[in-house]
Amino acid sequence: MSKLYLLGGEDIRKRSSQHIMKKAITDAGPNPTLLIFPWTSDRVDNEGEYRAIMTEYFLDLGAETIQFAEPWDPYGALIKKARSSQLIYLPGGNPQLLIDRMLISRGDEILADFDGIIVGNSAGALVLCKKYAAIVGQGEAHLTRFFKGFGDLDFAVAVHYKPDDNEKNHSADKELLALSDKSATKIYAIPEESAIIYNKGKLEFDGQVFQFYRGNRMKCY
Repeated sequence: MSKLYLLGGEDIRKRSSQHIMKKAITDAGPNPTLLIFPWTSDRVDNEGEYRAIMTEYFLDLGAETIQFAEPWDPYGALIKKARSSQLIYLPGGNPQLLIDRMLISRGDEILADFDGIIVGNSAGALVLCKKYAAIVGQGEAHLTRFFKGFGDLDFAVAVHYKPDDNEKNHSADKELLALSDKSATKIYAIPEESAIIYNKGKLEFDGQVFQFYRGNRMKCY
């Protein structure tokens, strides 16, 4: 199974988690080729600029070559790109859009067979779990609940976590505590610029990460 980096959120324009990305690229081996699945947004007006920013960022951190998975790529072409890559990157954006496109293209199967490094940033981290925790609704009507991912991880994650976030008594902590209590599922809440590193069943934490389990919260070290 791949070694997974689950980032709570990185602004790649600011390179706010470059120490984590540098570690992932180093783990991928010398002069690695990266494959990016930029399938988390329907916007096309700034897609070229975003790809250029990602390409420059990862090349500066030590990657040798950057490839992009295109939505029109046939399955065989995606397999070929994956086999020639040592790291796969799933960016932030709309997790459900990414899930839908990965399932239609059978990209989920490609990730399941990949034995290199996989980095999921924000939405990309969420989908790598069997289920993830996210907010639905707005204002007083918002609610945190589980959604289905396509990964094999048996714990859930929440991203962009702010432990002091409290809006009209609907704090992230309160909702995550209740959700973990009702489901008996371990939920790892990952702030921005922090990450969980999963390798052969073992977890490593970079930055602040909090576990919610059976109605309790604890900081992970």
